[in-house]
Amino acid sequence: MEEIKNRLAACELEYDEIQESVPASNETIKSLADYFSQPIPEELITFYKAIGGIESNEIFRIFSPENFLNQIQERENLEHKSTGIIDMIIAFWGNDRPEFQEFELLSEEETEKINKAFPCIGWIMAEEDNYESGEYIIFDKNGNFMNLYSHQDNLEKTKNQLLKLSGTGLPERSLENVLEELFERAEGNLSRWD
Repeated sequence: MEEIKNRLAACELEYDEIQESVPASNETIKSLADYFSQPIPEELITFYKAIGGIESNEIFRIFSPENFLNQIQERENLEHKSTGIIDMIIAFWGNDRPEFQEFELLSEEETEKINKAFPCIGWIMAEEDNYESGEYIIFDKNGNFMNLYSHQDNLEKTKNQLLKLSGTGLPERSLENVLEELFERAEGNLSRWD
């Protein structure tokens, strides 16, 4: 985590400053764990204790446990309120993603299976994509992490990718590796096409 802390200190997002985040307590992490369908990987616990979160308004958000708990509470009266990837895609779009909410792309059973398989801890939005896509940081039961790209005009592709991953699990990848990639792109204006 020391390398991530160093990158955080050096990283200047062109559109905004990274907000200060406070390292999380064991109690706060334990409270958040109750909302995840999978055990929190040790690497993520270390991240929460060392860094807390990485947040820059709505554009770059790896939620701190405290802010994540607040976000969960704000959504508690909604039907799609879990920390699973499908429900977090819905949250990312202001709770207005009928393709998933009305089970047009995935059945209710498929939605539940995918949500349970892949908790989501945050997202980023690419400016150069006219704010039409997001990348979601997810993990699985094996403690592997991934940044999942999803464009609002091609949710069919997202659906197919998630269905495939629910059978195979995520590629073997660390949180640090995923964050390093996101930092590289943040410094280049979050471009997927640099």
